[in-house]
Amino acid sequence: MITLKEKEKLQTLLRYLEHQELADQYHEQLYSPNTNMFPKLKRNSRIDVSQRDRDSQGRFLPYNFQTVEESNMILEEEIELPRKLTVKPIADSYNSYSVDEKTKRDWSGNIYLGCIAAILTIAYFT
Repeated sequence: MITLKEKEKLQTLLRYLEHQELADQYHEQLYSPNTNMFPKLKRNSRIDVSQRDRDSQGRFLPYNFQTVEESNMILEEEIELPRKLTVKPIADSYNSYSVDEKTKRDWSGNIYLGCIAAILTIAYFT
């Protein structure tokens, strides 16, 4: 039979041995020449960029970049037509030209005034 004192000593020795085994395992992991303390991150060096958009100089555009056409479609804006210009040479001058822009007249103000005038004339004669 084991006495109480011997039993306590045996338990203490067992705890010490377990602790020592754990310490040896950690020691092997830290100082082993085969393993590194910090694991290497594997990087995929073959990233497919063939579908990525580029600007006119060949640089990559951000992933959330919208082209002018896409932004106009989203905002439902009308695409402005190119301006119509007339270029006429200036008489008695060398390499001088007058550039005039053909513009359309804005009739909305005239139509508005015509409607008001019609309403006033109808109101005057009734």
